[in-house]
Amino acid sequence: MSFRTFKKKHAYDGTGYDSNIPLRSQKKLDECFEGIEAEFARVCQENQQLKAQLRQLERQLNAKNEGADTTKDDQVKDYNSRDLIAELDGTWQNLPKNAQQFSKKVMSKYKEQTNKIVSSFRLPHIHLNIKLLHRYSGHRDGIWDVTYSPGLKGRPLIGTASNDRTARIWQAEGRQCLVKYMGHQGSVNSIMFHPFLPLVLTSSGDRTAHIWSCDIPESDAIFPDEYSHHSDDALSEEEAERDGPAVGTINIKTPQRTLTDHKNVVTSAEWMSGGSQMVTASWDRTSKVWDTETCTVIHTLSGHDQEVLTAAAHPSQALIVTCSKDTTFRVWDFRSSIHSVNIYQGHSASVTCAVFPTHKDAIISGSDDCTVKVWDLRNMRTAISTIQGDASINKIAISKEDHHTLAIPYDNRNVRLYDLQGTYLARLPRRSQPGHQRMVCSATWASDGKPGNLYTCGFDNRTIYWKISFENEK
Repeated sequence: MSFRTFKKKHAYDGTGYDSNIPLRSQKKLDECFEGIEAEFARVCQENQQLKAQLRQLERQLNAKNEGADTTKDDQVKDYNSRDLIAELDGTWQNLPKNAQQFSKKVMSKYKEQTNKIVSSFRLPHIHLNIKLLHRYSGHRDGIWDVTYSPGLKGRPLIGTASNDRTARIWQAEGRQCLVKYMGHQGSVNSIMFHPFLPLVLTSSGDRTAHIWSCDIPESDAIFPDEYSHHSDDALSEEEAERDGPAVGTINIKTPQRTLTDHKNVVTSAEWMSGGSQMVTASWDRTSKVWDTETCTVIHTLSGHDQEVLTAAAHPSQALIVTCSKDTTFRVWDFRSSIHSVNIYQGHSASVTCAVFPTHKDAIISGSDDCTVKVWDLRNMRTAISTIQGDASINKIAISKEDHHTLAIPYDNRNVRLYDLQGTYLARLPRRSQPGHQRMVCSATWASDGKPGNLYTCGFDNRTIYWKISFENEK
């Protein structure tokens, strides 16, 4: 069992994990690895661009050779590929004279076409201004999931699910904890607000999923001025402690409903479109569709060869995607009376997450093979685009407004932003205290028409609220 598998397995069960490395040494290692990772990301990006340029040049050279004079073809056809290599190595003088002349033409053409290709890559640049607004502190162990709700009374909320066996509801624009849910007996692995009702759905390592109320009285949403300030600076430890559960936090210990049909850890639970049904995923290798009113199982989705790590529902259609350690993800279609399932094998390691964008027929998957792939639901043979990372992928998020930006959290504490074409946009700051100091587990965008509001959580026990503004530069 690998170190990472050990860490995640025990965190799901609620036993927790912590490092024995001294804090001072951790900070020094963080600074060293941060520089290495930044350089590695830059080199990977340049490598991808160079590969694309070389493929284009090879096609152009082949086309030129095919159109050459047939009387000279016998003399130069053996030098097509060698000429290009020789030019790059600076050894073309040793070739026969006719090959040297042809190589000069190749080099001239190479420089000309390279300039054209580089120019074609110069798309309108998107400049991102990234600002850390708040850090939410209070959980006593790693945070697995974060979710957002615009609120039923115009009061935006965020929810967090933690390995400390609790879930919490926070004021999105402030930092006060409004509700603390303590009904689970194991790690709380996921959290999601009902789309229309003041209900929350959580999943846990205790093999259950719970439905509980988040109907917060009006008086509990009024905060003193000290919670309304914004700061770019790192918060002190005293401030972090102050941001924990405040006086007036509602403690809930009993769920309204309990889902108890799974035989192993329940890794995720989500409301389906409209909120009348739910879908759960479990280490028992199944996912289940439930009726919200009766909490009975409607469908059991079986077929994966190993643990199911997550299940996600389409925001507007009767589609479900399940992701597994068996390196596959499956799309279950309930849009007609005859249900169907399609199996996709585009990854080489555990598929850790998948999400449906709201604006197009697509699906985005992330994996422990360090890649994120964008697929067209109408043609899933090959991915539309592939984003190559440098660490395992955790729960990704896609914004619903503006640029439809992907936020990708990694095991190595990074959070990077991309567009759906796989173009790298930015990385969230991580130096010293402002950013995450340990694995980032989940990300979510605000879904109420406020572009650029991003929330991330991780195993440094904190959730961070980022403000991201986009500026097009020609």
